[in-house]
Amino acid sequence: MRREVDRILQDLPREWEILDVDSDPAIAAEFGQVIPVLYVNGRLFAKTRLPPIATALRLRRAVREQP
Repeated sequence: MRREVDRILQDLPREWEILDVDSDPAIAAEFGQVIPVLYVNGRLFAKTRLPPIATALRLRRAVREQP
């Protein structure tokens, strides 16, 4: 998923925070079966894969809406 996001956002600044799901029991309980998970600006954007319909447009718009 990260490669797809990097490709879509290649001309926009972005920062990654990568969490090891197994490092925290609460995170593992919530997301252990649905990794990878992508949050954009603190909001859930996708689980397991990027949705195919209008993903690039939605992702670019979400990144531009930074607080």
